Amino acid sequence: MNNIKTIKLPALLFLALMLASCEDYLEKTPDSEITTEQVFSSYRNFQGYIDALYGNGLIVYHVQAYTSSFDFGDDVDCNRDFPSGYTITRGNYMWLHSNTHQNPFVTTGDSEHFGLWHRGLENIRICNDGLVHLDLLVNHTEDEYNRLKGQLLFFRAWNHFEIAKYWGGLPYLDVVFVPDDDMKLSRLSFKETLMRIVGDLTEAAGLLPAMWDDAPLGANTGRITRGAALALKSRALLYAASPLTSKMEGQNAEYDPELCKQAAEAAYEVIQMADQGVYSLTPWSDYAYNFADARGTGASARAIYTTETIFAKIKPSTAIGGGQITNFGVGRLHNSGRFGGNSVVTSPTANFVNLYETATGYALADAPAGDHNRLVPWAKRDPRLWKTILTDGVKWVDKDNNAEAYIQLYTNVGGSTTVGLDRGSGSSVQSLTGYLIRKYIPYKVNNKDNGSEWNNFRFNCPYIRLAEMYLNYAEAVNEVYGPKTIPADFSATLTAVDAVNTVRRRVKLPLNEDLTKPAELQVYGNESLPDVRERYTADKELFRERIRNERSVELAFEGHRYVDLRRWYLSHLPQHEKRYGHEFNKDHTVCNEVPLFESQFEDKHYWFPFRKADVEQYALFTQNPGW
Repeated sequence: MNNIKTIKLPALLFLALMLASCEDYLEKTPDSEITTEQVFSSYRNFQGYIDALYGNGLIVYHVQAYTSSFDFGDDVDCNRDFPSGYTITRGNYMWLHSNTHQNPFVTTGDSEHFGLWHRGLENIRICNDGLVHLDLLVNHTEDEYNRLKGQLLFFRAWNHFEIAKYWGGLPYLDVVFVPDDDMKLSRLSFKETLMRIVGDLTEAAGLLPAMWDDAPLGANTGRITRGAALALKSRALLYAASPLTSKMEGQNAEYDPELCKQAAEAAYEVIQMADQGVYSLTPWSDYAYNFADARGTGASARAIYTTETIFAKIKPSTAIGGGQITNFGVGRLHNSGRFGGNSVVTSPTANFVNLYETATGYALADAPAGDHNRLVPWAKRDPRLWKTILTDGVKWVDKDNNAEAYIQLYTNVGGSTTVGLDRGSGSSVQSLTGYLIRKYIPYKVNNKDNGSEWNNFRFNCPYIRLAEMYLNYAEAVNEVYGPKTIPADFSATLTAVDAVNTVRRRVKLPLNEDLTKPAELQVYGNESLPDVRERYTADKELFRERIRNERSVELAFEGHRYVDLRRWYLSHLPQHEKRYGHEFNKDHTVCNEVPLFESQFEDKHYWFPFRKADVEQYALFTQNPGW
């Protein structure tokens, strides 16, 4: 976003503090008196006002949670007892109100660290204030007016959605409150909240351009587009259609067919935009650039934004770390301290590693003899595993050839008394699980090589990317039409199986698998990961499990797994409560799956608790059940 003035905004507190008049709302500097008319009368200034929603308004989850997003489902465990990967996974949701640094709720006074609740409510106020003042805009084109309104509607929906997916139904704030207003608003149900979000996004999609520039990546990269509005609409509708929502409405925990149709149609509109060249799945050779990059020489050379990205934060160069560079965060994302990280390591569970199919396309439980090496669980697997998870024995330092240049995640089992340096023991423990997350860390980003890759490292966790749209479409279509039927209710051309296979065919298999090489140095051929095997596409129940598995693997550590398990109404089941790691010796002659902990997930944990002070303000703002 180039050459656009950003107008700073003061922090607003909870709903009762949303009383400030328009005149008091904008900060005033000692040298200037900015009037409401000056802010909202010109397109350029109005866009600058909206830019606050792109800047500090978008939550940087990894800064707060010691994780790439809010990853705290059955996919991770953490070696320290204060980050979200430890506290939330163990059911300690009251941590939200006591921890002042790594959480999505409590504010710290630093605008980069505002919690999701407070920042989200402030953003909603900004949107409503902007919508009220659209009539002050002069000397503008119809397209400029539409772009401003479309962005405001999108961000109003986005902030309601981000809060609702953790706390459930909310009052939908679509007006600017003044002191005389009755602000004792009832909470809507989760479904009602989602449908209000869908309404805003439907209108936004009709106002926004497919691209702001003549190419997908240009001077306005990162601005909200029609595709972003449709993509979020698809996600919101899929959440509304999911079993948890039906359960909350007093029905059986099943999918809503009509909402599934609407979710599929919205996702398909985005897929059509890909067919028209607006988006594209990055080729396998560039897959990692969706999340991290260490190429180039300039500090602002590589915003992490590809042709697959639909919505992601573009941080200004003055933000923490400078642009999207976060050398200080390598340990938080999620490297061993031995390679430049700190003592906090969130690592993948064996539960999650087990989701990756064999390279021949079988779930582990179904794999024929020889298709899976149980002593080396990461061998002969879907190659996305190596691009997402760091495993024992990988050479991680380019310049050295000694033992310490390799990842060491083995432990003392099977008669061995040796513990790998990246596994550790006692207070020096790094990975609790036998694995490390590497999706956001390119090869040679370490303090041993300490070369240009270290200095130019950028990472970003995309909010929405194209692969999700194929998977949203597949999930919704499968529930209504089954695996192999093209929807008849709108002009689609893909079955649910087609959509999943589109994502899988991007993945290429290595010519000669070498488990000592990082993913970047593997040599890949033209052969793709197999299409979903026929045994899994016989009916919608069988294929439902493959879609969910595919979604978890493709969108790993992007903030989906925890929320998906909840909306599928599965989090309370024993297989998702019990977390495991792998213990293996140095020579890989022994490998055991060992229990880590049990989350003891109860029904009340399907929603975050509100603070006591919030729910005591008035009777209509009720606490979530069980809290």
